[in-house]
Amino acid sequence: MTASEVAGLTIVHLYPRELGINGDVGNVTALTMRARWRGIRTTVHNHHPGDELPREFDLVHIGSGPLSGQRAVHDDVTRIGPMLRAAADAGVPFIAIAGGWQLLSRGFRTTEGENIAGAGVFPSYTVIDGERAVGEMVVSTGRETLAGFENHSGATTLEGDVAPLGVVVSGVGNASGADSQRRAEGIRVGASIGTHLHGPFLPMNPTIADDLLRAALRSTADWPEVENIRSVDASAAKARAAIAARLGVRI
Repeated sequence: MTASEVAGLTIVHLYPRELGINGDVGNVTALTMRARWRGIRTTVHNHHPGDELPREFDLVHIGSGPLSGQRAVHDDVTRIGPMLRAAADAGVPFIAIAGGWQLLSRGFRTTEGENIAGAGVFPSYTVIDGERAVGEMVVSTGRETLAGFENHSGATTLEGDVAPLGVVVSGVGNASGADSQRRAEGIRVGASIGTHLHGPFLPMNPTIADDLLRAALRSTADWPEVENIRSVDASAAKARAAIAARLGVRI
């Protein structure tokens, strides 16, 4: 599929007011700009509690937020959960950041012991333990090195044989109690990704943005070089290298 063959791309941005305290809106900006630079028309649907989802959409983003923000949208997440799961089952890619990932997971347990059910898009579960991980992080996926900023608390366990996004080179990540997942970061289910990386995540790690766009467009074609993209990718590489240098790791 080429850009000229694409009628358009609809991105659903879940709860931009409540979830997005770490610059996560930059992820949506990265997706829309990288698509537009390639001649692909994009529409962003900002979904707020009580709204109806579009009849058709191609990609879903949800950002991060504190427990208060998650509580504010939880009833709506429960309401639209079946539609989100159906979309994921149909191959629509999701990008979920930290608290938003928790809401789209099986659920999470608060420090008070309250179990809060998630939408069930991602097979993972988080126990919030009050020990906050704050700082820059470097993650290896085996294909590439990712970088960004983590700001979260709790241990996240991936269920079954689902794969993490990558392995922590420096930082905390999922911090699961299971030895096999202790150094894991994030989750990858098909083309969908959950991660603790902020910064925002996609401008810092643009190959992930392109992976999501290809999945949304159901395309495996290589895109031609675009000057705007080449320039921002070079800047992103310098930013990742700067984080790695500050953490004393080589990438």
